[in-house]
Amino acid sequence: MKGSALASEKLSVVVRVDVDGEQIQIEATGRVTALSLQGLFPVVQRTKGLGGGLGVEMDLSQATIDEDALKQLQVYAELHEVPVRLNPDHNNVTALPPRGLQITSRAA
Repeated sequence: MKGSALASEKLSVVVRVDVDGEQIQIEATGRVTALSLQGLFPVVQRTKGLGGGLGVEMDLSQATIDEDALKQLQVYAELHEVPVRLNPDHNNVTALPPRGLQITSRAA
């Protein structure tokens, strides 16, 4: 993997099951946006369903999180009782510009 996980725009997700079978951790790296959450939430739901009652935690401490995504994430975590681990310094929450259409002009 090239470069830092924090520098990546692409969201990467790894699901880890504790060897004692008590905890499942969903670790995401890259950039968490409102759009990428729509792909992450089904992963959480499927993991919870396969876990047989095991605790599921989302670890986003190594991801960059857009502010609007953080708000959605907080609501989701509360509704579905899924703990979310963030960077303790909260320096991974950013106000990055949305990933919409970018218009650039080129010199002729």
